[in-house]
Amino acid sequence: MRNSLILTGLLFAMNPALAQNVETRVQTRVETQVDTIVKSGGSSSNLDISYDEVAFNAVGNGKLEKEATVEAYYKGFSNVLRQLAGAQAESEIGQKFRDDLERDFNTFKRRYFTTDTMHNCRTLDRTNKLIPDNDKKTPVATYTCRADGTIKMLALKQDFEREMKSKERTLSNSLTFVLSTAETKDPSAPYVADKLANAFIGSGYKVLSQSGEEEAILEGKVDFSLAISAIEFAEFSYSSNEQLLTGALTIRFKLFDIKNKTQVGSVPVTVKQSMRGANTDSVRVELREKLASAAAQDVGRQTASRVMNVQVSREADAKADARAASGQKQYLVRVVGISPRDRKALADLRAAIKAAVPDALPEVNTNESNDSLVTLNFATGNAKLDPEDVLDKLFDAYKANKTFDAKYKGNNEFNVTF
Repeated sequence: MRNSLILTGLLFAMNPALAQNVETRVQTRVETQVDTIVKSGGSSSNLDISYDEVAFNAVGNGKLEKEATVEAYYKGFSNVLRQLAGAQAESEIGQKFRDDLERDFNTFKRRYFTTDTMHNCRTLDRTNKLIPDNDKKTPVATYTCRADGTIKMLALKQDFEREMKSKERTLSNSLTFVLSTAETKDPSAPYVADKLANAFIGSGYKVLSQSGEEEAILEGKVDFSLAISAIEFAEFSYSSNEQLLTGALTIRFKLFDIKNKTQVGSVPVTVKQSMRGANTDSVRVELREKLASAAAQDVGRQTASRVMNVQVSREADAKADARAASGQKQYLVRVVGISPRDRKALADLRAAIKAAVPDALPEVNTNESNDSLVTLNFATGNAKLDPEDVLDKLFDAYKANKTFDAKYKGNNEFNVTF
């Protein structure tokens, strides 16, 4: 196996077709109580998301029972999503799942949770003590809900892959990668690297010959370097009673942004797999193949997540450079009291900004927005823009809103409150 490969195209999380080569397993409630249940307040780093179903339990709190219920379900869901999506769980993709849950709880539950998933809610007083069921006099301060059940991993993986593909299409698809196993002397390195290469090819990406690598690097055509620094197979264990062979594989890798000369990722990937059957050499070989395939999929997913984040930053930097070259200045409008879903309020706000700044094209900065804060960016070539003119237009647009307020903080930043 050659030590390095050049991959052209965005190294994206492996497509579902790869899973056909990996034996899927259904994890029942009984089988998951020890290894994969999500304990309230605990770490989810030991979750094995290779199963078709993953058990969970989680606790949520809120002023209303519905808020506490949603919070409980999303805590359990997000623990699994973070294992699957990495950094994307906290970005637009994670926010979309949260929005879907809040918008239509019943549909979301049917889609991602098994029918036996249940929740139970209790009331708390102002000191956070449980109120007995027969106490009808003590005022309810908050609700606490516990959700127990199972998450449908096949549905979650399918929808996550679709969202990642959708986001990928908005970014560059002409990136070049170097994949290297030179840092590890593990005898399994060529074997696992072969699995990685096959996984990339199976996703539709081109693998160029090693002969073009040095020339591509010298010509500045390589965007990222993925260096495998360690490959560690855990010692296999075998349960005679269950006739179950279990193993684990950890791949440590570093992702470098070649053009910016920075390291942008270093997250180890660990996968755990089991196979039923006799404790034979052939079963062990098959299990090693399953581990390598699953690890290749996760390395691709982790890499794709970080590459997308870097690309978004690159795009923002390019826009900033273009504004500077044309003499434009960028302004921020931070809006408290609305969310990105309040489309009418945002449309009125953009119209007010355009009325004050005719050449502005206000847009929502999704990376700096959440359910209670929306950040708008706009640029203008008017070097003498008076912030007071912008404030006048904003107050005029919302003069019927008695709670509306707007201020200019300086440094090209406005604060707006609804």
